[in-house]
Amino acid sequence: MKVTKIEVFHVHTRKSTGQRPIIIKVDTDEGIYGLGEVGLAYGAAGHAGAAIIKDYAKYVLGRDPFDTEKIWNDILTKTFWGQGGGTVIFSGISAIDIALWDIKAKALGVPLYKLLGGKVQDTLRVYASQIQFTWNEPERRLLTKTEDYAAQALKAVKEGYDCIKVDVLTVDKEGNTIESTRGSLPYSVIQLGAERVKAIREAIGDEADIIVENHGNTDTATGIEFAKAIEEYRILYYEELNSPLNPKLTKQAKEKINIPLAAGERIYTRYGYLPFLEDRSLDLLQPDIGSCGGVSEFKKISDMAFIYDVGIQAHVAGTAIAEAVAVNCEIAIPNFIIHEHHQKALLDEYRELVTVDFQPVNGRYKPLEVPGVGVDITPYVYEHSDRFEITL
Repeated sequence: MKVTKIEVFHVHTRKSTGQRPIIIKVDTDEGIYGLGEVGLAYGAAGHAGAAIIKDYAKYVLGRDPFDTEKIWNDILTKTFWGQGGGTVIFSGISAIDIALWDIKAKALGVPLYKLLGGKVQDTLRVYASQIQFTWNEPERRLLTKTEDYAAQALKAVKEGYDCIKVDVLTVDKEGNTIESTRGSLPYSVIQLGAERVKAIREAIGDEADIIVENHGNTDTATGIEFAKAIEEYRILYYEELNSPLNPKLTKQAKEKINIPLAAGERIYTRYGYLPFLEDRSLDLLQPDIGSCGGVSEFKKISDMAFIYDVGIQAHVAGTAIAEAVAVNCEIAIPNFIIHEHHQKALLDEYRELVTVDFQPVNGRYKPLEVPGVGVDITPYVYEHSDRFEITL
């Protein structure tokens, strides 16, 4: 079996989210194809993520798709810039790696997780992610009123989720972006954020958990300061309290915060995670399979984390392709903690891209028991994307 063609679909801006999912399709001479996803649908790197597949295609075309380890290392070491790393580099590798694993599993007629060691658990615990944008509503909007944060969290819990994630420091009561999130926080901002967390805790009670997300918008001092204000509300994890660029600062924060710390969507490969593991500064790693290095690297990161008693939760903020890949990978690792189900996954504009509406049931996920990842793209993707292909 040989790879004969790679197609790239950069889907047009979604009406509610401003996202531009980047999906690739890798064809073979035996008629089996695999799908991958570049984990750069948001932020300002999507065009680079789509374009880098052009540069990497020559390292894949004509190759046996079963040789994932060799192909991964060739892209890392023979592209010159690969060994410099970075978001775009590893997101391109990730999409290709995912697609090749999809091909392998399809060729063998088994779900992807079977190739990763089989099931370690039968189902995955799931949390409702980013409820500050509302939960399971037709349109995405940012919440402002404290009572709305509580109501959206309670809605998710009533749907069967026993954990929610929220960023309470994005906007003020009038919907204006909170700019003062670095340095010492104004007391009014601390009070507003803590008030929102308190309302959520009171609404959902003690039977459900809360993950507080800062999106790296707070610096170390501010992140520590806010952690102390919300500690009493029994936070499951405190996510991206600062930038991951200086691991020593995360260690400093860890020493002063009594809440388990999580991060990872902007950390790539086992090399990037190594200092956080050596310092034991993170309790939960959140590698995005669409940017950390793909299925191959996600497994290695998970195995490294296991040695340090650190848990794993794949960061998922993409299409159902990314969702299904994450479920297949997480079901096969012993240090899985919880699965992220993003608010975007419930929007029609994401559901229309794929053939399977892959959603959790009663706050739990099971992998699709079909060969490969289990998800395909719809004609909508062909009709609403900037599309190009590279062939032999």
